[in-house]
Amino acid sequence: MPTNVTYEYENAEKEYLSASSFPDKIKCLQKMLTAVPKHKGTENLRNDIKRRISKYKSLVEREKKLSKSGGRGLSIKKDGAARIILIGITNSGKSTLLKNITNAKPEIAEYDFTTKKPEIGTLDYDGIILQVIEIPAITKNYLEKEKGPAYMGIVRDSDLIVIVSRDKKDVDLVKKELDDAGIKFNGIVLNSEDVKAKEKIWKKLRLVYVYTKSPGKDKDYPPIALRKKSNVRDLASKVHRDFIKKFDYARVWGNGAKFDGQRVGLGHILKEKDIVELHLK
Repeated sequence: MPTNVTYEYENAEKEYLSASSFPDKIKCLQKMLTAVPKHKGTENLRNDIKRRISKYKSLVEREKKLSKSGGRGLSIKKDGAARIILIGITNSGKSTLLKNITNAKPEIAEYDFTTKKPEIGTLDYDGIILQVIEIPAITKNYLEKEKGPAYMGIVRDSDLIVIVSRDKKDVDLVKKELDDAGIKFNGIVLNSEDVKAKEKIWKKLRLVYVYTKSPGKDKDYPPIALRKKSNVRDLASKVHRDFIKKFDYARVWGNGAKFDGQRVGLGHILKEKDIVELHLK
């Protein structure tokens, strides 16, 4: 960070780093530019900010043109509890990993750029359905490619980014292209042959799954996915929107209970594999 910057600049920079869209990036950069003191010592900083603003504006215009011409017709409907994106350079093993962890059967070959379009698979994690998408290989200056912005749009709309690679240099290239697209990488890096890939993906998603049951019956299947530290209220609202109004109490079996069948209220925090019996008034 440059020296002698203002409090306003620091706040704008934090917003810029967390912004996920090009228009939001531009707004933050403009705030940063306004907040930078005007003197010779900040000339390089101001020029760098202007360069980034210009780059993002050109990307916004390109997305608009692609949208009008139908070039962004790559929208993929979200399915399941979360969307995972497999991304990497050519021959990084994306298709192999997709095949290993989902029901997809992508073309796998030794020649470059085998994947020509997004490949979609379904990952079943103990009954929780996750959507996994492999996008065509990342190359240098990816946003300048014909469908680069469209593919990055799919990446931006994901819940988890998985970089598939065996080489740190390749990972660095992918991260740089993500950064150029205004996408903050907070995912994981996996080898295509990682036997624990499913578990690592599930852990990084920060989800848990719980079961519901009716009084006197076994647990229902499939389970329900929730964010970590979710409570009974979160579960009840997922089961039925009227359950909160009619809620009386719940009984819980599993790691989230002090003892089997513990009676709890809406604020009770649930843990992985808990079984919850909802009682209504």
